[in-house]
Amino acid sequence: MRRWIDALWPLALLVVFLGTFRRTGDESGRDQASPHCEEARASDIATLEQCLELDPRNVEVITLIGDHHVASGATDRAETMYRRALSIDPHDGDVHLRLGELLLARGDAAAARTEGEAALTSQPGSLTAKRLVERAAGWRR
Repeated sequence: MRRWIDALWPLALLVVFLGTFRRTGDESGRDQASPHCEEARASDIATLEQCLELDPRNVEVITLIGDHHVASGATDRAETMYRRALSIDPHDGDVHLRLGELLLARGDAAAARTEGEAALTSQPGSLTAKRLVERAAGWRR
């Protein structure tokens, strides 16, 4: 019995080692991109789009791309990105607020009010959401 134990313990250690430290191809690809995408907040839009390719359901990256579009004046693209983010997470109050502000700036007070109310649903008591709803309710072109 002792001879069997002496012969098999190195094999057992190898199995434990491989089971603990082995990575799949998908995980290692994501790990290589992770440091690159974790700093996405300060990244340019091209980098954010690369990160989005790696994780197409990342609401934060989608929202940041929308923010870049707002800053560059491409509000149609920004709206598309915000709506895409909301299709993934319809309860994200921050994205509802961003979309509401964008819509109000365009003069669509009714839609902005709807977004403000949606933000209040997920962020009860939010002063920013309340102000958006009030501004949209009082909006005159």
